[in-house]
Order: sequence, then C-alpha cells, then structure tokens
Amino acid sequence: MGEPLTVLDLDDPEIGIRPEDRFAAIPPGPRIVPRRVRTESTNAPLLLLGALVAFFLVGAWLGGPGSPEPESGATAVPELDQRTRTILLTFGGGDVRRLDVDRRSTHAEHDEGLRALAAALSGRTRLVPSAATGRIWLVTGDPGGFSTVQEIEVADGSPTAPPTRLEGFVSGAVSTGLVVERASGALEIVGVDDATVSPLAEDRLFVAAAGTQLATTSAGCTGPECEIVVDDVVTGASRRLKVELGPGGTEVAGFSPDGAQLVVARSDGVQTRGVIIDVPLETVTTFRARAVRRDSSAPLAWSPDGAWLFLATERDGLDAVGVDGQGYRVEADLPPFDAIVTTSPRPS
Repeated sequence: MGEPLTVLDLDDPEIGIRPEDRFAAIPPGPRIVPRRVRTESTNAPLLLLGALVAFFLVGAWLGGPGSPEPESGATAVPELDQRTRTILLTFGGGDVRRLDVDRRSTHAEHDEGLRALAAALSGRTRLVPSAATGRIWLVTGDPGGFSTVQEIEVADGSPTAPPTRLEGFVSGAVSTGLVVERASGALEIVGVDDATVSPLAEDRLFVAAAGTQLATTSAGCTGPECEIVVDDVVTGASRRLKVELGPGGTEVAGFSPDGAQLVVARSDGVQTRGVIIDVPLETVTTFRARAVRRDSSAPLAWSPDGAWLFLATERDGLDAVGVDGQGYRVEADLPPFDAIVTTSPRPS
C-alpha cells in the first residue's frame, strides 16, 4: 500500500483558498420540473392541431364553390343579371370560341378563316379595331420597325385585301387611313400604300380611333388627370375633355361602334379604374372593374348597340360595364383566352 493521503486544512492561510471560493466550482443540482408543465406541453400540439383543422374548415366553407375569390384591395363585382344582346369571339392558345353573353354559353368555332386568324395571333401579331363595322386589322410587327397589316372580316375571318407593309407601329384606324407611329416618334395617318395622309402634332400620343374620330392626349401628361382631344379627321371639328384616371398601369381605350362613347381605363394589377365619356354631350361617367389583362392585344369590346363595355380580366375573367358605370362579372365556362372581339349572331 502507498503513503496515506495528506489531509488539507482549507482554513490554512498558507494554502491560499478564500472561504467565498470554496463552493464556486460546484455545479448546481438538477432542477425539478413540476408534472403539470409536462402535461400542458403534451396537450399543446393537440390543441394547436385542432385549431388549424377548424381554421381550414371555415376557410374552405367561405371560399368554396359559388364564392368568388376576392383580391386584396379589389372592389367586389356583382354577377351580370341583365341582357346585353352580345356575341363575343374569344381568341387564345390558337383556338377561337363563340360566347353568347346572355346565355353564358360557349362553343368551338369551326370556321376555317377564324381558326386561321386565331392561329396567327402571337406575341408579334395583334388585333387592331378597323374603322369599318364588322372588321379588324391583323397587325404583325417585325424587329426592323415595320408592320404587316391586313383587314379581316370578323364574321368569317376572310381578308378584305392582300397584306401590305408599313413603316412604324400601327396604333389604330380611322376612315381616312391607319394611325401609325413612325420610327421618329411622329404620329401620322397613312394609307395602305404607306403614304402619309396627314401628320399630327408632335406632342400627341394615341388614345383610340374609330370611324372618323381620333382621340389623342399630350405626351407631357404623366399625372392621373389628363386632357383628351377628340378630332374628327373629316370635318376638322375638335373637342377637349378633361378626365381623371387612376395613378397608372396598364391602359386600355376604345370608341363604341357609333363613336358616341369613349372609354379610357387604367389597371394597377388589382383593379381597373376608368371613365366612359359621352363625346357629343362631353359628360364623364366613372367605373371600376377587375384587373384588365396586361398581355392582351384586344382586351376591350362593345355590345353592338354601344350600351355595354366588356373587359378581358386577369385569370381568364370577363367583366361587363354599363354606360351608367355599373360593373358586373360574367359567369360562364370561359376557356383560356387572350383577346375578345364582338361579332354578329349566326343566321338561323
């Protein structure tokens, strides 16, 4: 056996251990957790799970079939319950369908001309309203700054004349020619032979055109309130109208078939704010609708009598707005579509 261990006297001043340091290195003992805390921690996940199930059940009930999905900040739009006497053609994905708005029914369009028109629509090819009733312009732009244009009969998709090539961006059409923005930025009315019919003021921006009427605004107007000038390209008569729109975003505009109404609207991606201008009376009616399609070349159409405005909205929706400014949503089995055009009923 070895030598016995020496017993140290912790009070010996030669060792140098202070009384307050003797228990400093001793770790504290285990903490005793009451049993009730463990019981509560075991039940908490069950309570949380039950709350989540209840939350999702309530959410499913509120957002189930028959309940429209409201968008944050958007105005609720009631369902259309009035007659409009309107037939629309919807174009999308290379397909064309005929929509009877009043019956809420759609069916495939088998006319070869219209199907060829639908197949021609793409990122560079778009539809521009014609000055002639029942017709549209098929416009295809190219990287060189030229546009190939051809007027089409909406009823059957047949062309009225061979295609022609113009310099610039085609914005609209009036009875005297096409409204074209040249590469220089100048806005002109040109014939199908690309000859200038009449130049417009340098600071004007295109708004809409139909028949003999051309609506423009100042290039310097960037605020929500702008002056729109409506010129008659035949008589030279002019009207100046002050309108107040939304703060900006996607803009759409168009005349009614008789040229008596002009709609100008802006969408911020959540909802659309717009005005319907009675051109002869120079009165303005405001309206709101769901967000208009940003990628559509023809997001706007009118009923044949000009009493209803139709807007292609996001998520393949369709809104109808009366000339009184009241907006409605059209509930129908709509296929995915990019553009809408008013057409006539088929002969019975």
